[in-house]
Amino acid sequence: MARSFFNLFLILLFLNLSGCMGEKERLVNAWKPGTSSGLFDEFSQSEFDEFRNEGINCIEIGSGVFSKKTQEEKETWVEDIRQKTEKSGIRVWSIHLPFSRIYDISSVNDTHRVNMIRECSDIIALCEPLDPQKFVIHGSSEPIADSARAERIANCIGSLKILTEEVKKYNARIAIECLPRTCLGNTADELVMIVNSVGNGLEVCFDSNHLLKEKPEEFAAKAGSLITTVHMSDYDGIDERHWLPGMGIINWTNVISELVRAGYNGPFMFEASRRKPAADGTTDKTKLTAEELVGSFNQLKNNYLGSLK
Repeated sequence: MARSFFNLFLILLFLNLSGCMGEKERLVNAWKPGTSSGLFDEFSQSEFDEFRNEGINCIEIGSGVFSKKTQEEKETWVEDIRQKTEKSGIRVWSIHLPFSRIYDISSVNDTHRVNMIRECSDIIALCEPLDPQKFVIHGSSEPIADSARAERIANCIGSLKILTEEVKKYNARIAIECLPRTCLGNTADELVMIVNSVGNGLEVCFDSNHLLKEKPEEFAAKAGSLITTVHMSDYDGIDERHWLPGMGIINWTNVISELVRAGYNGPFMFEASRRKPAADGTTDKTKLTAEELVGSFNQLKNNYLGSLK
């Protein structure tokens, strides 16, 4: 009798493990590769078609594309991109909101902070025709002294409470990005605290290249289901580099394991430098291609799936 129960236990355990493995495979195989718009040269139809033909499904557009444009020119640009992405089959997944020492939602300068909130609100409204799911935002600029950190966090939380309410009008969400060095959100604990303090649907953008105080997989484990979009690239652990995965120190199977554990079901968005680093550490003049991004994605995915067997 005892042996029968033991055999039944083994069968149930096997079925449970098989089911878990099957769910993990299903989740990872559903991920689609995407890229930041920094790899685009001219945003032509042929570029969009080329990226889509190589396997890129999604794009994140940086708000720098609107710099030095009139309102009319901005609206024309958005409509042009709407038509091109629709024709090519590439989805505008996210918009990266502006950031600088002036464009800073945590600024102690009230005028700068109010202007940043207004600028973000304007971009959110402007991009409505593109139907993005996420608006990625930086919690601060830098440097931030320890003595100013509490005030800057409070300002960041106040600004995000306004913007998370604003973005609801457009059926989208704001995702605050983890950042390096002295920026706000440079650890999972601090970023999660900010997100929980804001509430109101605020989410997390996991940038694997920005974690200088903890490993990327450690951040992903703590942030968990708050992560709803990603910026994927590699680094040397000393500073952000935005290298193609595999050129730095990140254990990508561990990172993917934590994202799977968290149930991440968004696209695999690359934010890699448009120029590849050369073997001697200098910057190569060769431009990173969509084919290389998709090849990297497939390799990382296959490595992870292979680890399950």
